[in-house]
Amino acid sequence: SDSGGAASLGGGGGGGGNSQESQAVSMDMSAAAQQALSVVSGASAFGATTNVDMLLQRAKEVTAPDSGLQDKIHFIFNNLSSTNIEAKEKDLSASVNADHLPWLCQYIVIKRAAQESNYHSLYLQLVDRMDRRMSQLAKSVIMTTIENIKVLLADDKIRSSSSVRSLLKNLGSWLGVLTLSRNKPILQRDLDFRHLILDAYDNGRLIAVIPFVAKVMDSCANSRIFRPPNPWTMLVLGLLAELHPMPDLKLTIKFEVEVLCKNLNKDLKDIKPSSLFKGRQVVKDGNTDWTSRGGGAAGLGALKPLPAVPDARLMAAAATLSPMGVAG
Repeated sequence: SDSGGAASLGGGGGGGGNSQESQAVSMDMSAAAQQALSVVSGASAFGATTNVDMLLQRAKEVTAPDSGLQDKIHFIFNNLSSTNIEAKEKDLSASVNADHLPWLCQYIVIKRAAQESNYHSLYLQLVDRMDRRMSQLAKSVIMTTIENIKVLLADDKIRSSSSVRSLLKNLGSWLGVLTLSRNKPILQRDLDFRHLILDAYDNGRLIAVIPFVAKVMDSCANSRIFRPPNPWTMLVLGLLAELHPMPDLKLTIKFEVEVLCKNLNKDLKDIKPSSLFKGRQVVKDGNTDWTSRGGGAAGLGALKPLPAVPDARLMAAAATLSPMGVAG
């Protein structure tokens, strides 16, 4: 079952099934101990369901190592650094076999890449090294990444939860370095960016989708194939260029587009906008992608403008003022 896969990936502690006794013990733990438990078990020390738990619960059921081996793998990743990566790769290769490949991919993507974007480069090096010993590991990590991206994109919470959007952005960055920065395409059948952006526009998900797309596309800057003027890249940028000047679009969404263009050394005004949004209707009221005109904007609009030319009362008041002199 899904819950079985989630528990096995979490490694020991599990999601939210702690007993009252264990909850009482955790309440007495120091903050450091709670954090350590969270890292080792892959769950909240207080048993609260997190957004990562949601990914774990929806992950495919996989064959997991025993709890002792899972703890060893947690320990390897927790102590991984650029100076010991060769030794840690040997330890990891000696610990897992081909039967554990799906579990290891889920662990790398969900427990590490989705939460620890600062270590993407390190994890990428480890995957490359492991791929020499475990054939298809890198390819499986890419597909597992896409599967979990689709889970997040389908979750209604991406409209309201910044933490869910953060996971999505992290996986976007991770997908970009796995593929585009290495001159590998993201196949349309796996993830159709054009459809994704248009669907987000129609269904009020731009607030999550545009930052995600921008994070993936950032990796084009490091690619000799996908950097502008690559046609696929310019198609996506054309969609964003058409979207950017739309009235009432949230500033945070506009900002993501501007930052992406800067990272790709493209001036937004030099990108030819698409025309794919023309004729598409969107309801802006109550839509998190758009700034509402009903509140502060209406209040400011009700203020009377200042006169362009001073009126008679201002002129009369000015005439009564004596000019400032210099004290003798």
